Amino acid sequence: MNKRVLPISSLRFVLAFWVVMGHFSPPILRAHQHSLPLFVVRAAVNNTFNGAAAVIIFFIISGFCIHFPNRSGLKIRSWRMYFARRYVRILIPMTVAIALSLPLGMRFGLFTDSILWSLLCEEIYYLLYPGLLALRARWGWRKLMAAAWALSVLVILTNPRAQYYPSYGPALNWALGLPCWLLGCRLAERLGSLSALPVSVGQIWTWRGGVWALSGVTSVLAFHSPIGYPWTLNLFAVFGAYWIEREIRFYRARGAPKFEGLGEASYSIYLTHPHCIAFVSRLPISRALGPWPVWLSVMVCCTGFAAFFYRFVERPSHQLARRLGRATLPQTAPQSLSPTSAP
Repeated sequence: MNKRVLPISSLRFVLAFWVVMGHFSPPILRAHQHSLPLFVVRAAVNNTFNGAAAVIIFFIISGFCIHFPNRSGLKIRSWRMYFARRYVRILIPMTVAIALSLPLGMRFGLFTDSILWSLLCEEIYYLLYPGLLALRARWGWRKLMAAAWALSVLVILTNPRAQYYPSYGPALNWALGLPCWLLGCRLAERLGSLSALPVSVGQIWTWRGGVWALSGVTSVLAFHSPIGYPWTLNLFAVFGAYWIEREIRFYRARGAPKFEGLGEASYSIYLTHPHCIAFVSRLPISRALGPWPVWLSVMVCCTGFAAFFYRFVERPSHQLARRLGRATLPQTAPQSLSPTSAP
């Protein structure tokens, strides 16, 4: 098996881009339209970029990356290395991003209404992983997944009319998303038994179109019906896991996709795009500019600042995490393989 599982890193880049577009989409037909054709086009545009659905796929990929090195023996060779690498590479960039939000007057913290809710969930999954790994070895996937789904439904029932996915606070949001994260772990374990039949270009685009269409359906239901994201996105995750499986099969015989290198900076894109939106929006000149110049300015700012943040914050934190992780291992211990260098 190669050190990198394709196209996990590329998918992370696309998902990060999807979140950015979901938070600051192109200014197309933003005003309410009375003409039926234009109303339909506006509705389609408004539901094209579902950032919440992208975060759910992030959860699946996170579980995949964490479980991939331990999928065979269901053991971690060094818990000290595991925790050092997980938390150093995540928390240092997060801390810097929180500090940078202060002069911009942003509500940007682990326990506020910000994008960091998903990262708090992942930190909890990392902490629980030793216990989940033990339960996987003792119970098997069927019982573990059943328990996770039951816990998720119980969380939803505490507020069944909730519209948004992170509606249950820091104490319960992680439990709602746990089945999604475990779907990624299960996919990592199934990787060696995936069908050897290649996935054709037509098939993969059908799956991609299906994922996009389902994400749009969940968006429509969340904003135009009583069925909020907590009810729909976990079911969407099941389809998403099968889609990722087919992406892996598709790229087995095709080599690295175009975005594989850009995926290294996906965490920086996710962390810093709210800063760029806030910064450009607060510039006095933005009031004089039209919607399109402001949108283009935000996109340029997001691109440049994410590259800067990755170069000087995220990548050094990865390097430090690796050094600390290696320091916890015996000198003769073999290096385990990982699907990607991403968190």
